[in-house]
Amino acid sequence: MRLRDFPLLLIAAGGCASVRDTWEYRAGIGFVNEATREHVSAETLLAQGVQWLEEKSYPAAIDAFTAVVNALGNPALRERALFLRGRAFTEGGDPHSAYLDFDRLTREFRDSDRVLSAREQMMACALRMAREGHPENFLFISVSTSSAGVKRLREALARFPAEEFSDDYRLELALFFIERGDLVEAESELTLLTEEERYRRTNSAPRALLLLARIALQRFDGVSYDVQPLSDARRYYEKFLGDYGRFADDPAALAALRLDPELLERMVREARAGLRFVTEKLAEKELEVAKFYLHRGRPESARRHIDAVQTSYPDTAAASEARALASSLEP
Repeated sequence: MRLRDFPLLLIAAGGCASVRDTWEYRAGIGFVNEATREHVSAETLLAQGVQWLEEKSYPAAIDAFTAVVNALGNPALRERALFLRGRAFTEGGDPHSAYLDFDRLTREFRDSDRVLSAREQMMACALRMAREGHPENFLFISVSTSSAGVKRLREALARFPAEEFSDDYRLELALFFIERGDLVEAESELTLLTEEERYRRTNSAPRALLLLARIALQRFDGVSYDVQPLSDARRYYEKFLGDYGRFADDPAALAALRLDPELLERMVREARAGLRFVTEKLAEKELEVAKFYLHRGRPESARRHIDAVQTSYPDTAAASEARALASSLEP
């Protein structure tokens, strides 16, 4: 149960953080301690809550901030208390309640200077919920699942798709799916990063292209089977090199993309190596088809594939073998 739903239990100002007294807000007076009858202002209680937050006394800090949030009056104090309570929930290990507070702030205090930070905290809390799991009830049994966190993160990304940190969290969501082995969901998030204009101008887009290529190669079972994953990987590698490979010699473009030069260099090396691997395997496949036709006694059909290896993949090991086969077919 959440403290916000029940009578506020607050620590008396100046008291021990482990002892809670009941406080009641009274208009024109402030927060009154029902046991001692002392009263403090919202500013004093908020300051005490900040101190407890710094001391990691999270329940006490949450109580103090909740009192200010629920009190009528100064919107600026209520807005600050709501943000601080979100922080206390976050640091205290309750990202779900923190998400709700940051979400509430973005809706109730849209002109606040803390809105941008609250939006980012929403995404961070949702991602944490996905990774750590969030309790859900199924048939009266509480189980921890990642679905609530994934849903919350997608909702936040849908509401705030164009913030400078939005692409980072979409990429993190894709990585979460990859770690979990859910490649279809990962591809969905990565494709958005590579195709939507707002994301293509971020430093997450080139990384997404390489991740898509890796996923495609994971699906490749060998040249004896479907080689569509190879074609997909080649497309991603070529797009990466075409769109971003040239940035290595363009400091201004690197700065605009906020991409580290050393990281880009490593990514370019990966793309080139991946493209070489894919090209070799596609050439092997073409040569395998040629050998199949030769085995079936259909040299003319074989020749078309032998020529394709030499024309499309001239610098591969398969091309050398194709030239030898071509010579053997000469009359």
